[in-house]
Order: sequence, then structure tokens, then C-alpha cells
Amino acid sequence: MMSLLLKIIPLDLAATLSPGLIALTVILLGTGFHSKLKVLALLLGNILTGLIIVALGFYVGTSLPQGVQQNSVEAVINILLGLFFIYFAFKTVCREEKIDLLSQEQSSTNFIKWLILGFLVSITNFDAVFLLFTATKEVGNEKLEIIAKVLLSTMNLLFFILPVSLPFILYLIFPNFAKNFLEKFNSFLVRYSKYIIFILFLIFAVYFIVRGLKFFV
Repeated sequence: MMSLLLKIIPLDLAATLSPGLIALTVILLGTGFHSKLKVLALLLGNILTGLIIVALGFYVGTSLPQGVQQNSVEAVINILLGLFFIYFAFKTVCREEKIDLLSQEQSSTNFIKWLILGFLVSITNFDAVFLLFTATKEVGNEKLEIIAKVLLSTMNLLFFILPVSLPFILYLIFPNFAKNFLEKFNSFLVRYSKYIIFILFLIFAVYFIVRGLKFFV
């Protein structure tokens, strides 16, 4: 269990570094025009995305042979995951966060519209989606009781939705503190998160590629 946690927690933590989602949530909460309702819809769309990715990752993980010894299929999947991590590492460090088009829709209070938008923003947040999928695949592939797997998969999901859920909860409980803190925190993320993710992704890439190559050498 401990070795599994050491594998998935870094993936989960990296998935929370989504400055675009945090910024959009902070912007919406600051509008004062049905702000909580819009963020709730955004969160539900975020959760829907997470549930789909968790189910997919869990299915792939449980479909692979379980145990210490990997076969050629799992080895190839691990190498491909490593290559995808390299791709996303360089893609992340070269991109800029964009929320302008989303923030222009602030005046809309249509719940379904914001739920769909939350789903679309989350499903196209490819870095976090890929991290959630990988973490849940690791859970599904581990030899554990089904209850333990469900709990760990739920933990993965909770980390995935943290960029929306945490600002929302803080605003509900400590509105004044949350406004100042989250604006400063998001400013830090916009400036530095891509470099943090770049380093983490390269570390994950080395881990999965080495893990896969062990089968062939």
C-alpha cells in the first residue's frame, strides 16, 4: 500500500496545478452575480469529467495482469506513458494559460451551460486528465481489496477537482481571506506552475520508461 501511495500521490498533487481552472473559479466567485451557483455548476462538470477518467483508468488498470511481474503489453504501455509524459512536459512549458474566452461568459447564469462548460474545460485540461488516468490505472493494477481501490480512486478524484472545489469551499467559509489568498496563489501558479509540472513530468517519464524497459533488458 505504501509503495502505491508513493506512486500516486505525486501524480495527484501534480494534477492540482491547474491555474486556468483556479483563475476561472476565482473570477466567477468575485462577480457577485449568482457566483456560487455558477461555480457549483462548474464543479459538477469538473466532477463528471473526473468520474469518466477514473472509470477509464480503473478499467485499464484492472485489465492488465496484476502483480510484480509485468508482461510485454504492460511494459509497452508503461513506455508509452513515459513518452506521453515527455510530450506533455514540453507542451506544458511552452504554453500560456488562457481564460479570456471563459471569463467573457461571466454574466450568464444558465446552470446547465456552466455545467457543460465545466466539463469541457476539465476534459481539455489534458495534463490533469492524463495524471488522473495514470494514477487510477496504478490503483486498478494493484493487488488490493476492491474497497481499498475505490477509496484510493476516490482520493485521486478529490485531488483532480481540488482546483475548483477548494476555492469554492474557502469562499463559503472564509470569503475575505479566500479572495486575497487565492488571487495571490493563482498569480504564483500562473507564473511558475508550468515549470514545476515540467520537472515532475520528466521525473514521471523516466520512472515509467525505465519500468517498461526492465521487461526487455
